[in-house]
Amino acid sequence: MSDPLAKYRSKAASAPVSFEMPEGPDVYAAFATKDRVERLKIKCANQPTRAPGYNNLMEIIYDGSIGTNFVLSFSWLMVLVRGKNLQPVIMALLASTADYIQEFDPDVWDKPTDEKKPIIESIEVVVHEKQMEIAKVERPSL
Repeated sequence: MSDPLAKYRSKAASAPVSFEMPEGPDVYAAFATKDRVERLKIKCANQPTRAPGYNNLMEIIYDGSIGTNFVLSFSWLMVLVRGKNLQPVIMALLASTADYIQEFDPDVWDKPTDEKKPIIESIEVVVHEKQMEIAKVERPSL
């Protein structure tokens, strides 16, 4: 008996797998969306990128239609975001479709010229006290 899906399996098995990170865009984007997102990548200019799961997002606090700031409250950390024209970013977060949010870094990109596009001017990550205690224990002593 012949396998009707064999031709598809052989292509999938021979497809190269790449785990390389794609290079960043030449133009700044405050956020990007996807249809199905499990983790939100939080890209800070001068801190490591964090990727908490949407399932741990407890609350989104924002300034209504003003669009200048919002807070993401996770079970172990809070993320304060400030900027301009953040309404589309907030709507994507509310729908759990934001793949990443990204702080503007003037060392990497030119300042956006479109005054209507969202720009994240700062991202402040506050880790809850218990998490800080664990971080202190994990650091090697010199």
